[in-house]
Amino acid sequence: MAVFGEINIINIAKKKKPLGDKSHAKGIMKVYLCILKISSTLKIQNRFIVSIFLLFFSFLAIAQQSKFSGWAMTVNTIALSPKFNLIFDSQLRSNDQWKQPETFILRPGLTYVLNKNVSLSTGLALIYNWKTIGGVRDGVSDNRIWQQLGINQQVKNAALQHRIRMEERWIPALKVAGNDIVKSDPRFNARFRYFTRWISPFSKTKKLTKGMYWAAQNEFFFNAAGARHANRKLFDQSRTYAGTGYRLGKHADLELGYMFFYTEGRNKDYTTNNIIQVSSFLRL
Repeated sequence: MAVFGEINIINIAKKKKPLGDKSHAKGIMKVYLCILKISSTLKIQNRFIVSIFLLFFSFLAIAQQSKFSGWAMTVNTIALSPKFNLIFDSQLRSNDQWKQPETFILRPGLTYVLNKNVSLSTGLALIYNWKTIGGVRDGVSDNRIWQQLGINQQVKNAALQHRIRMEERWIPALKVAGNDIVKSDPRFNARFRYFTRWISPFSKTKKLTKGMYWAAQNEFFFNAAGARHANRKLFDQSRTYAGTGYRLGKHADLELGYMFFYTEGRNKDYTTNNIIQVSSFLRL
């Protein structure tokens, strides 16, 4: 269960002019609706992939600066019984130029399997961030709880996954005290996350059981409660990804890909991250 690396490019850029609306997010959602119109003319198996890539290039068009960093991810599912699974993923992320670690995440959970295509899960997210404030670098914990609905679909020889997650967290104020960064006055925030992922084997003649495959995915984040303690907006961020992988067999995959990460700021500022991600998936 190795933790892998990723390359993250963080762009912080300010708009000279709004994109025809009060915020970037509204302009981006207009682009997304346009993408849906375009993809609706295509075959069903091509719509999701085209939508992901058109959305990705629309984000690239607004990017102005870039920074590079790395991430690591491993995703694990362990069957406890026909109805219950233990799940956990872990991530390690670096700061710009991969000089130092920035975030470590351990996310354990328990899944109840309703049927072969639908599941319900709940768990914790144990997060440790390394922050630098006023020249002081220190680690700050950021623990959360989450609940999710998972839906799997088989489309010919490809697999389509949907994940709807609610995430509750407490956002503190941070300040420097001596050589430490301390937290105070935590404020409640809840985020709604919609994730969808498509994987398809290189071979078009059979269902993926072993061999090379390609993957595309996207995840949108929205503030469901306590937006004033986050970025004061409904839209929070999106993560668009494409990659290739190798299925070793029934139990394991290895994957390498690129993710574009867009985050809305409190005002008209926004942050973009360009990520090359190496991942492992284990199913026992």
